[in-house]
Amino acid sequence: MRTAPLALILGAVACLVALVASRRRGRWRGVLAAPDVPTMLDRAAFDRAGVGASAKPWLVAVLTDSTCGTCSSTLERLEPLAGPTVEIVEVDATRHRGLHDSYGVDAVPFTLVADTDGAVQAWILGPPTAGDIASVQRVLDD
Repeated sequence: MRTAPLALILGAVACLVALVASRRRGRWRGVLAAPDVPTMLDRAAFDRAGVGASAKPWLVAVLTDSTCGTCSSTLERLEPLAGPTVEIVEVDATRHRGLHDSYGVDAVPFTLVADTDGAVQAWILGPPTAGDIASVQRVLDD
């Protein structure tokens, strides 16, 4: 009889660990865990809005808001990814409300990494960690 409560507690802990692990795995490449994360970006819409150059193979779009306290540090942390094949753009909600609305963004900073075809290859919700940036770099290097 004493093992039943212990088994229940261990089962609950195992479920919690599995939930946390699945959320972390779902952040990268091909495993977009959240159903509201877009799988495609309309790069032409970004061009029309004046954010993003279609000439570069990779677009790192950082969706921000002027009231966001961590958005500027997010841009600073991602800046080392910029290069001849990678463009990093800020998509501020005040200036580009239509882009935010079209992707259903309700939390910022939200970073989307899209290839030439507009397919989202990685995403980060919140300020990026060093591990997040390293993972994005691996995607960009593939």
